Amino acid sequence: MEQSPWDPEGVAVGLDPEGHLGDAARPLVDALEPRALYKRLVAARLLDHRLGRVGLPMWAPAAGEEAVSVAVALLLGDGEWIYPGLRDLAIAPMLGMDLDELARQVLGLPGERGPALYNGRPGAISATDLGVAHAPEPLGLHLALAAGQAHAHKLAGGGKASAVIFGEGLTTTGLFHESVALTAAGDLPLVLICKSQLWPEGAPPEAGLFGDSVAERMAACGLWTRRADGADVIGVYTALEQAFTHARDGRGPAFVEVVVTPLYNPDVPAHRDPVERLRRFLDHEGLWTPAFEEALEREILGQLDRAFAYARGAAPEEPR
Repeated sequence: MEQSPWDPEGVAVGLDPEGHLGDAARPLVDALEPRALYKRLVAARLLDHRLGRVGLPMWAPAAGEEAVSVAVALLLGDGEWIYPGLRDLAIAPMLGMDLDELARQVLGLPGERGPALYNGRPGAISATDLGVAHAPEPLGLHLALAAGQAHAHKLAGGGKASAVIFGEGLTTTGLFHESVALTAAGDLPLVLICKSQLWPEGAPPEAGLFGDSVAERMAACGLWTRRADGADVIGVYTALEQAFTHARDGRGPAFVEVVVTPLYNPDVPAHRDPVERLRRFLDHEGLWTPAFEEALEREILGQLDRAFAYARGAAPEEPR
């Protein structure tokens, strides 16, 4: 398939737009169990759809960004921390957070373990036992907090790293550059994950003043960098795995730019959807059927509806 204006440049392809897998990626895909990987992507998508019905203030859809959440949840190790943004809520249940607890926190209700585990703001969650930090209200503050956590890892030793997720808009702020400078100067084991958006009708938001990508600008700052296609969950996982390895090995921070395409635009081609791209691969492999999809969606939607109904103290909704 010929590259379209919707596709990012300078990325290593693991799963192409038609769902064909490169030979080098086959062992990784087999190890990740592709149907299990697909279930995680679908679960993240359906959680996002369910959150869209809650009526959260300042809520923004995350459809199209699921590959980042799935890869981070698979790669985060014991004792490591993730500092997510407000569109990365799917990471917590993938790490083991109870859906009832997630629903209570999303709704701003006290959890069974008390309100002190998070800040009580609707739409914000945290799970200290799982290494999921809350997303603070001041924009970009979690970058500095993540740098502090990475400093603690370095002082403690043991080869651990932590990660922080943010959008390309933050890369124009002073707080971002101060955090990057601190992280680089201290050789801190932090994985910085930037989600950039790409639109074909003009200069992409992730472009710098001279058209350079965020990854190129960070390489100029001396950081180890990779660029990945957010519609290619295999490519995203590979780039982040390399980044975590780099940080854990004591070689300093790693920066991964993941180019995502928000799916709320009706003109977005289907291959820009990470769920659809992996579904195509499963279909080629004989691992996907409409019955499998229907059963999967009913199971996940049922779990989500029961969790939110329980959090509100209401009877569960009928599964759709």
